[in-house]
Amino acid sequence: MKELLQQILAGLGDPQGLIESVKGFILGKFGTPGLIAAIVLLVSLLGLMVIKAVKLSFDVVRYVAVPSVAVTFIATYFLPYSFVYIFPVTVAFFSIILIIKG
Repeated sequence: MKELLQQILAGLGDPQGLIESVKGFILGKFGTPGLIAAIVLLVSLLGLMVIKAVKLSFDVVRYVAVPSVAVTFIATYFLPYSFVYIFPVTVAFFSIILIIKG
């Protein structure tokens, strides 16, 4: 384990070397099935992160951007302030609502 940590610290400057050392460690300890399981785990985690990022971006558009623009346009008719002054306030308000909701 100490050797692996030393190789990881040395490999931070060289990502290819880091990947090779981790691959060698997994092959040495667990064999080919362990390497396949590690790859499946890595792909699953990356897929989950991508799905969460896409969902968050759609939530921001649906719950922050669209309502903020709509409320700002309505508010410009009733208040003596321009769009530029009201928009940051509505974005902050709907962002807080999204944080509370999520």
